[in-house]
Amino acid sequence: MKEKTRIVSLLLALCITLGGCAGSDSSAQSVQESTADNSSAVQESSSEEEKEPEFEMLKQKPKQVINEQPLTFETAGADKAAVEKREKELEDKYCIPIISVTTKDEDEIVSTQEYTPCLVDVINCEDKYRLSEASAGIKVRGNSSAFYGDVAQIRKNQVPYRIKFDKKTNMLGLHGGNENKSWVLLKADWDLIRNDIALRFGRAIMKDGTFCSDAQLVYTYVNGQYKGTYLLCEQCQVGKNRVNISEPEENYTGTDFGFYLELDNYATSEEDNIYINVDYGEYEVEDANGETRAFVPAEYSVKNDVYTKEQVEFIEKYLNGVFEIVYQACEKGEYFKFDENYDLVKADFTSAEETVENVMNIDSVVDMYLLYEIVHDYDCGEGSFFMCTDFAEGAQYDKLTFTSPWDFNWAYNDSTKRYWAGGFSAKSFVNQYGDRSNPWFIVLIKQDWFRAKVSAKWTALQKDGAIEGCIKDEKAYLEKYRDDLNRDSEWGVDNAYKLFEWIEKRLKWMDEQFMTE
Repeated sequence: MKEKTRIVSLLLALCITLGGCAGSDSSAQSVQESTADNSSAVQESSSEEEKEPEFEMLKQKPKQVINEQPLTFETAGADKAAVEKREKELEDKYCIPIISVTTKDEDEIVSTQEYTPCLVDVINCEDKYRLSEASAGIKVRGNSSAFYGDVAQIRKNQVPYRIKFDKKTNMLGLHGGNENKSWVLLKADWDLIRNDIALRFGRAIMKDGTFCSDAQLVYTYVNGQYKGTYLLCEQCQVGKNRVNISEPEENYTGTDFGFYLELDNYATSEEDNIYINVDYGEYEVEDANGETRAFVPAEYSVKNDVYTKEQVEFIEKYLNGVFEIVYQACEKGEYFKFDENYDLVKADFTSAEETVENVMNIDSVVDMYLLYEIVHDYDCGEGSFFMCTDFAEGAQYDKLTFTSPWDFNWAYNDSTKRYWAGGFSAKSFVNQYGDRSNPWFIVLIKQDWFRAKVSAKWTALQKDGAIEGCIKDEKAYLEKYRDDLNRDSEWGVDNAYKLFEWIEKRLKWMDEQFMTE
């Protein structure tokens, strides 16, 4: 366009010089005015075409470089021979796999924010799973389990950890040998298995549908000090081998990528945490137990990388819109869908099932519902409950998908004979801890078509012996390492068997509700 303006100006100059364009000064002036007008119009047009949308960029957390060069025993200031001797003595004494962590300069691990440089050895296992002198970082993870970052309490108590290797690594052959940088060590509870058996159920129910962490009970040592029995498991995170959604390039401003969300009662506790609000319309509904109550708004943390305020607003609008579609279809018999701007418009669907399946991966919801109904996790409507969706072309999760079951410390409580995931939290619990009910499950389980899908899946699992197989495998594991698992408490394994008693009663109720054959 600049070239066009330049040519017009040259022609004007030529005409004036030759005096032959119109034969008068007035004609030259007219041409000049016309050219000026054209030039102004061209510039305005060019400005409009070149102007790009403005985005409000979000401040990004600085990413810690844990080890600029791979750590070694020498650079960590550790005596390799002494470490290996100590580990050999442990292998001679115990049977259970052991995670041995050596921190640089024997630094303590007390931060929930910064990784402490370390080396990780995995011993007391098959040779193919052994790790030696693996360069990594380690930090305290969790919220209440980490005493909300209180260093004095962290020093005195067993706390969970997150390990991040310098390069992708597998631990103990978990998840078919898949390699990832981040792994988690959860402290085992008094009954040892509440997280392990729940994740085992999850893998059996979900199979290859969506991500569910693999796990293994282990001993953990830090700088030669015994820290306790832990559950080694996978970090819930975006990644090819975990939650496989599209990731945006740095500072990307579009919305055609994947979002990973956590229903998170700690979403507002960190100043720089990115989260969205979902109010569920604050609708009042009746649950599967016949109780009527209004939904309580909640926050969802955004667990994937985002770079603009508009991206956060987009996913907030989307998730609120999906719930509105589900509620209107199931509770009111009104059918909506998204238009190209993700506004709700009337749809020509003829059933709630068709409407909901247009926006949700129902198989994933059925799977997660069954798991959370079995274990009765009070947190399923308020914390550590994950979902994802992906707006990239050809994405695996192109609808809202429930995924990544996690954190069952608040499970296996109370009666075994009522709806828990599909019902409102008990009032006695609400009075003390707040309402942690899951609106998605409460609305859906009352639908005949959804319940039929739940029943079909449950019947198939029971006929296949999948759930009973999980219990059998867990008990075999407890017996294999009984002496080691009773190290922290002589009643550890016995307590696990008491938990099985609750689970087996619960499974009987599940059969009464959902078995069709």
